[in-house]
Amino acid sequence: MQMRKYYKNIFVVICASVLFSACDLLDITPEHVVSQDKAFADVESYQMALNNVYRRMTSSVMNMQSSDFASDDFASVIPGYAPTNYYIFNWDYQTQPQPFVWIYQYKLIAQANSVIDAYSIVPALDESEQKTINQIYAQALGIRCWSLFNLVQVYAPRYDGTNGSEKAIPLKIKLELEYLPQASLEEVYTQIFDDLDKAKKLLEENNYSPSLSNKYYQFGLDALRALEARVALFVGDMNRAKTASQHFINTELLEKEDYWMLWEDQFGTDNNEVIFMTHDLSDTDDADLIDYHEIYVNNGVRLSDQLYTSFSANDIRKDAAYIGGNLMPYKYIVPVNERNNVATRNLNYKYLRLAEQYLIYAEAILDTDADEAMRLLNILKSKRGAELLTAVPDKAEILKERRRELFTEGLRFYDLKRLSNELNLVVQRNNGKVLAPNSPLYTWDIPKDETNSNPYIN
Repeated sequence: MQMRKYYKNIFVVICASVLFSACDLLDITPEHVVSQDKAFADVESYQMALNNVYRRMTSSVMNMQSSDFASDDFASVIPGYAPTNYYIFNWDYQTQPQPFVWIYQYKLIAQANSVIDAYSIVPALDESEQKTINQIYAQALGIRCWSLFNLVQVYAPRYDGTNGSEKAIPLKIKLELEYLPQASLEEVYTQIFDDLDKAKKLLEENNYSPSLSNKYYQFGLDALRALEARVALFVGDMNRAKTASQHFINTELLEKEDYWMLWEDQFGTDNNEVIFMTHDLSDTDDADLIDYHEIYVNNGVRLSDQLYTSFSANDIRKDAAYIGGNLMPYKYIVPVNERNNVATRNLNYKYLRLAEQYLIYAEAILDTDADEAMRLLNILKSKRGAELLTAVPDKAEILKERRRELFTEGLRFYDLKRLSNELNLVVQRNNGKVLAPNSPLYTWDIPKDETNSNPYIN
């Protein structure tokens, strides 16, 4: 009982109405407290705490779109109302407000940790409630893995299987209000895979089955498998990437004429291409496109000509509904078209999608079954109205298809980082700046506010 009371005292600071916002960096402290008898007193409170984690994910900062500006997908960015993109575009990682990527991901981790750490103290009245508690805990584990993966991708060297001892990021896996040293690459990825395995096992054992209306908004079993496939691909574990992505390759992609549903069907109920997404709560349906204007319009952003010309003539992904005539991306708004006469609504953020799993599986089996990899790529191309392959692909061809399919979804910079050396990929800005293979610019600087205050980080 004394241990139980001790833990309840720790978690009394958390409830569903609390957002972590008092401190910007890793010593995150909640601004408000609730009484001890209300903090995680029942399953409903535990679910509300998880709901608060999901709410944190609804910000445009959270889906890592900003990392794309360090890649070759964008041709120009000017300083504007929201200069984030401008500094990232120029690989200037110490200038404000770039640190918000670090801050937001660690705030999400802090909230997920509040759910994870409370797992053993939430009372269950019966077996059904215990199953619900297990499912909530598993979802929080998965979300924390998602943030840890994003942080280690941008703030640490690429893990190639031989450099596991290199410094990575602080591994914040407890709700402790203290600074931590940087863990090693191997420690971070071991934590991610261990947590993914634990979460999958819990959901499988507890018969996780979200309602159809909530399926795409919960980090359930499909989301865990999709994230596992993504992480495995980026660390070069092709066997694991194949096993995880194999769960998805028999699920049908949308037909070309129904591709609009992927982006314009706000609730994602009419297609199977969404694996996990969040609501966009920054605006109401009638409000200005706040996020969209901050990310793209106010920065004078345009997609690169090289990306645009890589699409074949009838590829639906280059349609005006998805890439405007000024080469501005429209994936996250409802455009003016025959289904909508006013472009005033931001769309839900798609974090994990079916097409990515097709691409992961194709790359994972490329060396052992190139014909099957070609077949899967051609299925995707056919559904998008693109020209089909007539010869077996190589890794460079798969990367090109990833670029066409996943632009502005926060993965291009990651892809360049993992493959630029192997494929000799060079990014050059109009001002002459170059992002060369193995460049130190592939590792973002840990924000100065963190290094100045954290005694464990130089």
